[in-house]
Amino acid sequence: MGVRQLNADVVRATPDAATWELNRLSRRCLGPVLWCALWLSVPANGIAIAGQTALIELTSGFELQLQRFPAHGRDLLIWVPSEYGIRDGNIPFAETVQRQGIDYWLVDLHESYMAPTGRHAYADFEPAHVKELIDHAVGQGWQRIFLGGESRGAALAMQAARLWQIENPGNTALIGMLFYHPNLIDGYTAIGELARFRPIARETNLPVYIFQPQFNTKYLHSRELSEQLQMGGSPVYLHFLQGVRGGFHVRDSDRLNARETEERGRLGERIGRAMHLLAQSPAPPRAAEPAGETAPVPDDGGDSGGGGNLAAVAHAVPATLRLRDDDDRIVDIQDLDGEVVLVNFWATWCGPCVKEIASLMRLVEHFEGEPFRVLAVNISEDKAHVAGFFDTLDIEPNFQVVYDHDGSAAKRWRVYAVPSTYLLDRQGRVRYGYRGALQWDKESVIETVNGLLE
Repeated sequence: MGVRQLNADVVRATPDAATWELNRLSRRCLGPVLWCALWLSVPANGIAIAGQTALIELTSGFELQLQRFPAHGRDLLIWVPSEYGIRDGNIPFAETVQRQGIDYWLVDLHESYMAPTGRHAYADFEPAHVKELIDHAVGQGWQRIFLGGESRGAALAMQAARLWQIENPGNTALIGMLFYHPNLIDGYTAIGELARFRPIARETNLPVYIFQPQFNTKYLHSRELSEQLQMGGSPVYLHFLQGVRGGFHVRDSDRLNARETEERGRLGERIGRAMHLLAQSPAPPRAAEPAGETAPVPDDGGDSGGGGNLAAVAHAVPATLRLRDDDDRIVDIQDLDGEVVLVNFWATWCGPCVKEIASLMRLVEHFEGEPFRVLAVNISEDKAHVAGFFDTLDIEPNFQVVYDHDGSAAKRWRVYAVPSTYLLDRQGRVRYGYRGALQWDKESVIETVNGLLE
């Protein structure tokens, strides 16, 4: 039942051109659908790839829209996208899976519910409808079904799988699940608090394979998530993708770095290998036992904008920080007694982090000559990369950058999203914090800092 950390490279054979041409000519729309559209795209290898858009009427009467990429193989992968819905990059990703001989259904929940994209949409989506889609697949004769997804889509997929297991004890058609950087944190975690995982993380016993990019906040807490999953009985495969940003698998190819381009070229074999490993795990005869409910935490949207205010930190955060700076000197926060210190956890791949750099610099300028400093704690990147980032933007930071190469400091400081920022008083006590990007030189922040200086 332990965590299996995978970094091995496994090659999976793909169908030859003749097989693909035969499949292309024989593709047709299947099942009780209201309408079905066929479209073709031509990838770099010149082989035509077909996609079918279908609107399926479920047994409940709800109409669920999806795009199907038939490969006429033995395995079906049903994919639940992130809170951002289906993006342009989801189609090449689907074709990559299809070329492995894996049938792929891309569920369009946002279109089906006529819901806007964004993190709030998933509160309205019903796991029961995805469960009915699994029923539909079984009715079509599929005996090896896998569920997949990314970010917040993972929780919905897991809930749907559990519902299906409860209604179908002993049925082993649902093999396992695979996810990219799953977001299973329960509600909104206020700055300084410990995050809680959603109960479904402990109510899952199907085997789970997780692809976790390094440059993503979920990377810091992968081990804790795997422990939660194992509580329900899930065998967990944890595959770290070093040097890769979250969402790389659906990002435009011209926006990928060299490491991401390399990894994109291996997506098909990675997924094929993952599904093979999931299929080797024994199928649970019934659903896992229910976990205790956790109290809901209100989502106040604090991680999305710059219009909020610093919040008092209710829970004590250990104000210990000892990291190296650009000159390889050790910076120990305990040596800064008598100064008000703003500790900002950030990364170059984080858009909101980049957005707030200018206001952080203006804040430093405002308090020039005062016992005030900003420590910008970079998470998991090296000095050369960060220096190149600043050079590209023609920025010469007036704050001190220190490096948390393994993310251990971010974990101790309970960082679940970047940017996350703490404000310490002159006695070295954590007094305030903010999760998300903020305009750091606005009046309310300046007043708060002035209060701590006085």
